[in-house]
Amino acid sequence: MKKILLCSLILGATTIVSAEEITVYGPSSMKWIEKKYGSIFQKETGDTIKFIAIDGIVGRLKLEKKNPKADVVVGLTELTTEMARRDNLILPYTPKNIGNITNEKFKMNSDYVTPLDYGLLAINYNKEQIKNPPKNLKELGEMSKKLMVENPKVSITGEEALQWSVALYGDNWIEFWKELKPAVYSVEPGWSEAFAKFSAGEAPMMIGYATSNLFFTGEDSAKYDSFLLEEGSFMYQEGGALVNKKEVKEGAKKFMERILSDDFQKIMSEKNYMFPVTNVEIDKSFENVPTTDKTVKLSKEQIDKLIDNLDEYKKELITVLKD
Repeated sequence: MKKILLCSLILGATTIVSAEEITVYGPSSMKWIEKKYGSIFQKETGDTIKFIAIDGIVGRLKLEKKNPKADVVVGLTELTTEMARRDNLILPYTPKNIGNITNEKFKMNSDYVTPLDYGLLAINYNKEQIKNPPKNLKELGEMSKKLMVENPKVSITGEEALQWSVALYGDNWIEFWKELKPAVYSVEPGWSEAFAKFSAGEAPMMIGYATSNLFFTGEDSAKYDSFLLEEGSFMYQEGGALVNKKEVKEGAKKFMERILSDDFQKIMSEKNYMFPVTNVEIDKSFENVPTTDKTVKLSKEQIDKLIDNLDEYKKELITVLKD
């Protein structure tokens, strides 16, 4: 009996020692990773998740490069993944269940990142003021002073819109904005400022997200909607990666293996208001979100050129919009 008790105590102690706390850096919108998914992860692995909200993730990883605090980083885009890779801040990792991504276009351009989700840029519009929404960029550009856009220097949405133009027009991306310019009512600091003015009726259209339709419920569903342009809708994505450190925790790899699990993908769609990259069943409210098979993403060459010229591109775009 004493031997059995002793063995049980040793086993219990071993279990406690082997359990790890995984520190995850990411945007504040992903706090649900600890709050909602953490208990599932702990039940399956014995490990716990500590989520730390970070603005400017790549910058933070650079500051901690010699002594990394995070084990995993989430919320990386195509651009920030490449920035982190260039600075040797993250490690390549391909989860064993990568086959859960059934559509090749949902995969990102680097084996350093595992995609979490995707969304589409769209034009949000007031149905009471715009009876027949434009179908393409030419028609949109003909709608004088009716569209709010976001400043690419300070706004994530504004930078994504810049990426959209590069994905569509390549080196001639500025032509996208010249065609759109007549429709621009104002250049807003960010999505929140644009949405506030949009919902207040100051302008009938804004560059936003297709999943904004998830918020257009009740009376708003009769007033607001979103449309996609025929040229192709920009697919923006967020992914997760292992932080480059001397000792990579096994728990961190376990986390990477669960990004594409049904539990994670389902909670992600509910909390991030984004589409899953797997075939997991999602809430019926997503049926109201406009989608299209005609999507565009940045190529590897475009990503490299954008990173090398991003500040200059932003200055050029602001000049065009304000002239």
